[in-house]
Amino acid sequence: MGGCKLKLKSFNKAIIFAIALILLLSGCSNEKSIEESTGKLKVYASFYPIYFAAEQIGGEKIELYTVIPNGAEPHDYEPSLREIADVENADVFIFNGVNMEPWAEKLSDNLVSKGIRTINLSQYVELIKADEDEESEDEHNEHTDHSHGTYDPHIWLDPINMNKMAYQIMTVFSELDSENEDFYKRNYEDFASKIRELDQAFNSQLKNRNRDTILVSHKAFGYLAKRYGLEQTPVTGITPYEEPSPKTLAKLIDKIKEEQFEYIFLESLASPKVVETLAKSGNLKILELNPVAGLTEEQQKNNENYFTLMEKNLENLKKALVK
Repeated sequence: MGGCKLKLKSFNKAIIFAIALILLLSGCSNEKSIEESTGKLKVYASFYPIYFAAEQIGGEKIELYTVIPNGAEPHDYEPSLREIADVENADVFIFNGVNMEPWAEKLSDNLVSKGIRTINLSQYVELIKADEDEESEDEHNEHTDHSHGTYDPHIWLDPINMNKMAYQIMTVFSELDSENEDFYKRNYEDFASKIRELDQAFNSQLKNRNRDTILVSHKAFGYLAKRYGLEQTPVTGITPYEEPSPKTLAKLIDKIKEEQFEYIFLESLASPKVVETLAKSGNLKILELNPVAGLTEEQQKNNENYFTLMEKNLENLKKALVK
C-alpha cells in the first residue's frame, strides 16, 4: 500500500510538471505571436554607430536592439549566451565586420543557415589596412594590435562611409518590408542630406589649416584622416587599451618635439595615464577626439548622437589645426 502511495505521488508530480511545461511553452508561443503581430522587422545591431544608422532609417517601423550596450568597449566585448539567443530571433542582424566584433562574424554564418538576413557593412566601403600609415615593420610590431586582422575596423568615422552603410541598411529593409519601402527611402534621403552637410563642414572648416598631422591616443581615426587629407600619429594601436613600450614612448616624445605638436587628442576609452605623461613631457594641451563607438550616460542624457559628436570632433580639430 505504501508503494502505491509513492507511485501515485510520483505520477502526480509528473502530471504537474507536464502541465507547467505546456503552460510555459504556451506562454512563449503567445509572446512570439504578439511580437509577430506588430508587423515590424526585428533588427539587431552589433553596437552604437550601426544602431544609430538603423534607427535613422527604420524609425518606428522596426523593433531595434543593440547587442553591445552603450558604455561597453566594443573591441573586446563578448555577448552572453542569452544575448546570442536573442539575436537568433531577429529578422535582420547588422554588424561592422573587419574583425571589429569577432563573435558577430562567427554568429552571422549560423544566422544565415537559419534564414536570418545579415549585413556585414564592411563589405560596402573601401577599407584601409591597419598598418598603412606605419613607419616600419618594427614600429608596427610594437604598437599595433594584430587581433583586428589586416584592416582598420573604424569605418564609420568617415561620414561618406556612414552614408554607404545607411544606404545598404535601407536597401535590405526595403527588400524585407516592401510595404514601407517609401518610408525607408525618405528617411535615407534625410540622413544622406545630414551627412552631406557634415562632410561639407569638415571640408570647408579644415581647408585653411596650418598642419596636417594629429597626435591621437588611439589609432582609430584612419578613415577620418584619409577623408580630409590628414595623418594620424597614434600613441596606441587599433585597440584603446594597449600600452606602448618605453621605446615607442621615447620615439613619440622625440617626434612631438621635432614636429612641434601643441595638442594631443584623448578619447574616453584610451589610457589617460599615457596621454597625460606625453602631455607633460611635450608640454601639450589635451583635447577630446571621440571615436563614436558608444555613448556615455551623460551623452545619452544630453541627447548626443553620431552627428553632434562628429561636430564636436570637428571643433576640436579646428582648435589644433587652424590658427
